[in-house]
Amino acid sequence: MPSRIREFEQCCWDVRGLLSRLGPDEVCCDGLTPRQCRVLRAVGEEPELDLTTLARQEGLTLSGMSRRVDPLVQGGWLAKERGNGDDGRALKLGLTKKGKESLTQVEDTIYGGIETLWQAMNPGERGKVLDALKVLVRAARRAEQKATGRRAIPLRAK
Repeated sequence: MPSRIREFEQCCWDVRGLLSRLGPDEVCCDGLTPRQCRVLRAVGEEPELDLTTLARQEGLTLSGMSRRVDPLVQGGWLAKERGNGDDGRALKLGLTKKGKESLTQVEDTIYGGIETLWQAMNPGERGKVLDALKVLVRAARRAEQKATGRRAIPLRAK
């Protein structure tokens, strides 16, 4: 294997490890896992998100996403409602009061860690790092699409 590939892999591995130590661990904030936190964040960003769209965004089957969402509904973080648009059978998801409070706690933890990392960077390099990360995410999405045959989900603009 070429040494640049090994170096790139090691950097990716190191970043993943460092980010996991700066943010929430495997179980945080009311006992939620990082994957469950992703669901709360997605629903928080797009009120009344439907289960099908969420599954597609996360690269899961509808049944796989249901298995991820059901404990959040049972635990009181999310509410499911029948859609009333074109397809009344479509399930819409919404954050409950408990879900909103937990999401705030999760995001405070995440943003606190990320701000620590941001502040540790040379201010003149921050823009370059951010641009490079966007390139990396786009490439990862293309690689995922190629590997799975699924359409890549575009970056969320913030």
